[in-house]
Amino acid sequence: MGIGLDAHPVGASPARPPLDVDGEDESTVIARAPSEILAAATGPSKAVSAETAEWMGVYDEFLRVKKQCDEPTEGLSFEKFQNTLRKNRDALVQRHNCKRVRFSVYVKDGRASLKATPVKE
Repeated sequence: MGIGLDAHPVGASPARPPLDVDGEDESTVIARAPSEILAAATGPSKAVSAETAEWMGVYDEFLRVKKQCDEPTEGLSFEKFQNTLRKNRDALVQRHNCKRVRFSVYVKDGRASLKATPVKE
């Protein structure tokens, strides 16, 4: 009658822990969830601004490019990344008298880099 899946009561952990290859948590990702969906999933008490949602996408791309360039990503949390973007944004807004700053990821000298572009909308 079943399809071969182990049934567990709600809140109970499975009898066997999932396999952990080489001590790393490897999960299969078919597609990355859009930042807007992630922002909406945090609930009303943790509403995320459009800017933060955009920065989440830049962060994901930055991590992807760093890994592609064989650069370490340990210790690079979104909070640290966001603080760096905020400081750069504030300086460019003041210097260029613009409304916002768009960040993009590119490779420079074999390393992941960020480009900040003032937007005067």
